Amino acid sequence: MLMSTNSLPLGKETTRDPANRWMPSHDDPSGLLVGVPLTATAILAVLLFIYPSLKLLHCSSSAAGEGRWLIAVFSIFFTLVMVLTGVRWCTCFAMAYMAYRRDRQPRPPVPHHWPRISILVPAYNEGETIEGALESLLQNDYPYYEVIVVDDGSSDDTFALARKFEGRHGNCTVRVHSKPNGGKWSALNFAFQCSTGEFILCVDADSRLGPGSMYRLAVRLSDPRVDAVAGQVQVRNQANVLTRLQALEYLMSNGLMRMAQSLSGTVLIVPGPIGLFRRGVLEEVFTRFGLSEVSKKAGHVAGPFEGDTFAEDSDLSLTILCLGRRIVYEPEAISYTKAPVTTFRLLNQRYRWQRGNIQVLRKFVRRVRSNPEMLSLRLIAWIAMTYLVELSFLPIANIIGVVFFVMSISSGVASSGVASSLLGWFLAFMLLNVNAAFFFASFHRHTQKVLLVLPFYDLYHDLILNSCLFIAVLDEIRGVGMRW
Repeated sequence: MLMSTNSLPLGKETTRDPANRWMPSHDDPSGLLVGVPLTATAILAVLLFIYPSLKLLHCSSSAAGEGRWLIAVFSIFFTLVMVLTGVRWCTCFAMAYMAYRRDRQPRPPVPHHWPRISILVPAYNEGETIEGALESLLQNDYPYYEVIVVDDGSSDDTFALARKFEGRHGNCTVRVHSKPNGGKWSALNFAFQCSTGEFILCVDADSRLGPGSMYRLAVRLSDPRVDAVAGQVQVRNQANVLTRLQALEYLMSNGLMRMAQSLSGTVLIVPGPIGLFRRGVLEEVFTRFGLSEVSKKAGHVAGPFEGDTFAEDSDLSLTILCLGRRIVYEPEAISYTKAPVTTFRLLNQRYRWQRGNIQVLRKFVRRVRSNPEMLSLRLIAWIAMTYLVELSFLPIANIIGVVFFVMSISSGVASSGVASSLLGWFLAFMLLNVNAAFFFASFHRHTQKVLLVLPFYDLYHDLILNSCLFIAVLDEIRGVGMRW
């Protein structure tokens, strides 16, 4: 049985104030952050909206007059693409900036009562990383927390290494369990059933929590209107160009999408490496949507995390939003994760993420068909701006854009401005990325070295990541199975 929130132990009352040094500061990390980003974005937006769009419309008119109807149709299509993607980008940037300014406002005083936090650590063949992860968790000075490690049928020495940490460590208790392999979602459910905390913190076994992250997450969740908090994920092993590109990707997605979504409390994904949940909302998710019969299968444990998708974190987050709850983003709570160092491992990871997102969307559609009251305008807007655009519209538009660019040159109409308009549009977006990257790196106090790979970012995103998407779509249609 899942523990009721009414039977939870109370957090410790503290007369000392150890969290003051961990509270978010209210000064800009850079004095240039106030005016430069919005000014530069406004100027670039004018170039993005007006010049290439008008030029393409002129090319469409000229091509139609010359009987080049295919060029004319493509020109109109990409005029719409430019406007829609430009409006989306600048809207998200403006909302991210508004959320940043809001979060710089003074917050309530540090509470004297800190709720107990249960940290769930699912592990599968993490012998190389589990010791470092547990050591980082034990370095926290949060006054009252427990760590629950669940080895999900590993074939290496993960369980034995984790058992060394079992016991009492000052203000923290570590418990280590083992179960037959059933998947990450099942390991999380097992750990949740063993937990006693009022707040539930999910972390990965290859991640490291940054100093003060637990305090910062707990303060955000002290707001009764908030039921979950997503932290910032940073790449700790920036050893080559590929890992630095992933670090830049995390920075851009955290800074642009999660910060913008946080303005309305609609963060679509609480990442696996760092996410804090109110216990009550997890129990409500299980009560309303959980499938208790999965516990009858070997290695499967019922709970709020479900195993019918490959993205249990995205699935849970969207379910919480369907209940009308709010999820926010706390950029100063950081988890340092280990990124894939080879292209093959990266493709394998992103393939799983992409398939998981597709499955979550399909599940969401089925759920709202039977429960239309779960839909809200803010949720529909963010799903459209995030999932539908990134999983369908932009990848298809990129492919058509490359084909159109080559076709416009080979057909001899480059001088009419079609190819130059497309090139100008891509350059404008590159400048927007540069502007955003500098802003988000400053705001997140991220190392500036990650900006060195900016010239390769669009190629990385459009070629490597989009290739995973097309394979994921094909395999999802074919029904290819997957495990951990």
